Amino acid sequence: MFIVVYIISLKLTKKTSRAFGHAADITTFLLFMAVPVAIKSLFQIQVMGVVLSFAIITSVLLTILEWKSKKEIELIPLLRKIWRFLFLVLSFAYFIVWCVGLVLKVMEFMN
Repeated sequence: MFIVVYIISLKLTKKTSRAFGHAADITTFLLFMAVPVAIKSLFQIQVMGVVLSFAIITSVLLTILEWKSKKEIELIPLLRKIWRFLFLVLSFAYFIVWCVGLVLKVMEFMN
């Protein structure tokens, strides 16, 4: 999905950084659903609450860090930083879950 949104956004905006940002923003929303579904399908455990709790705790911590460093919080840039950080974490988590799933399926096929 990231690549599809990136290509469409690149054609519309003609700016690489803006296209990457749009793709990351939309993909983050999808990753919030994809990571718990992938974990549920592999391990039969519910982690949506853990993912949402992690997002809230991360938001609080990044807000505190922003407040300590700047004293004046600009809301839109802060929300963008939080959202992009969550994109990185969720992308990494999805990659790890995907690799684990691949290994499990290969091991299942070999037996």
